[in-house]
Amino acid sequence: MPYGDNQLEREAFLQGVESRQQELAFPAQVVIETTAACNLSCSHCGHGVMRRPKGHMSMSLYRKLVDEIAEVSPNTEVWPTFYGEAFVLDYRLFYMLEYAKKRGLTNLVLNTNGTRFDAEVAEWIIDSGLDVIMFSLDGFSAPVFESIRVGANRDEVFANVERLLAIKARRGSATPKVEVQYSVMDQNEHEVEAFRAHWLARGAHVKIREKFSWTGIVEAANLNPNVKRIACPWALRTCAIHWNGDMVACAVDYEGQFVAGNLLDRSIADVWRTDHRRLREQHRAHDFAHLPAPCRNCLDWQVAGGATHHAPDEGLGPA
Repeated sequence: MPYGDNQLEREAFLQGVESRQQELAFPAQVVIETTAACNLSCSHCGHGVMRRPKGHMSMSLYRKLVDEIAEVSPNTEVWPTFYGEAFVLDYRLFYMLEYAKKRGLTNLVLNTNGTRFDAEVAEWIIDSGLDVIMFSLDGFSAPVFESIRVGANRDEVFANVERLLAIKARRGSATPKVEVQYSVMDQNEHEVEAFRAHWLARGAHVKIREKFSWTGIVEAANLNPNVKRIACPWALRTCAIHWNGDMVACAVDYEGQFVAGNLLDRSIADVWRTDHRRLREQHRAHDFAHLPAPCRNCLDWQVAGGATHHAPDEGLGPA
């Protein structure tokens, strides 16, 4: 991790993160929930207790959002997934990815649990022009992996990722960049080095990050309530949109406790510069006591911007 267990080190790191944040006329990252459905019940995720409906985004709304981003800021990082597993959409997902690339988006990032990723899907993903695909794995051995990614088979998922890497190499394709993510928890922290070595040796990029709580819905004992608080980087730079068009507080406001506006009849830029801006101003002013519900008692700001990335050619240095 980028800091040790020492509270002063963590606070110094976080202060540096905050100092680099700027007010943005348009979000640097747009998270689009193409679906709120998921096929797993992961231990560090509150999807099973989520109260809001688990619907799919309409193609008309999705195209509206992509069209605006393409016109206003085509280099914005766009994630066509949020609190669901996008591959439950089957062919529809590929139409969505293809549309975004045809409209000129240059930084399209997709997160997946890797369970629905056979050879045909791997070929489609490469054909789509997707820039980055991130597999959330969170374990190395089968017992650890399957105790966290509940409902997934470790060997099948690892084989799916390795197959994509092999097909991509065979085709000589530069995209998508393949990244595997590992959220560190008590039950898996002893496997970090084995995980990293395994995937770097196979040409994947590795992302190691701390567990977070999804605004308090799951336990994250690694987050320290005594750390001096900063303005949340996720709230300051990320536009998060639920499948029904609601722009919510940030990328971890899975329940939609704060809705800045609905994008069925408004633009991203309009809501971002008005109703959502008031939330960002509270963060910048450190007016934490008066933040809306998802932010007020949330500790996830401690891990926003705190992941460690390893490229395949960086070797296998210490964590």
